[in-house]
Amino acid sequence: MKLKVLLLLFIISCGVNNDLENNSVDIELPALRYNQSTAQSYRVLKTTISDPTVFDAKFPATDLSIGYVLRYYFYTGIDLSSTINELISMDITSFQMPETNDPIELSRAAIYEIRKMSYGSREYKDFVEKYFSSCIDISKISSNCVIPTIYEPVCGCDGFTYSNKSAAECNGVLNFYEGPCR
Repeated sequence: MKLKVLLLLFIISCGVNNDLENNSVDIELPALRYNQSTAQSYRVLKTTISDPTVFDAKFPATDLSIGYVLRYYFYTGIDLSSTINELISMDITSFQMPETNDPIELSRAAIYEIRKMSYGSREYKDFVEKYFSSCIDISKISSNCVIPTIYEPVCGCDGFTYSNKSAAECNGVLNFYEGPCR
């Protein structure tokens, strides 16, 4: 137990410095894994959120923290107190994220963007196989779905609320019940 605490304190105190577009950026919550075969060895989620402890909340339907899921499974450092919410991929492509202070909503948007990336699709598949194998069928995920704009929320077995049954099905969710997740 003491070793785990010391290791965690070491990781937190080290931080990560990286040169993004020739600007030195301090990442407050560094990625916990790196991909050495890309231009940038990890992604950066820039967020307007300034409190790092909000990323300690549980990721839906798991015993993992939101920060751990992003930083470990999706190779993503979290840059707090940014002017906008933005995901910067390993090839330095920038993706706008929703304007929100909700870490679950922000992480969900980031993960959905990551799952479309070449390396990210494998990371997403591994994560789903480990935690949601009986809940999400990756082969049923479709970006070409027509989702009605009617709001009839359903709670997916993955712990996320979807605007309606079609939205859940388009994300490969196999089981859900009527109403928002609690």
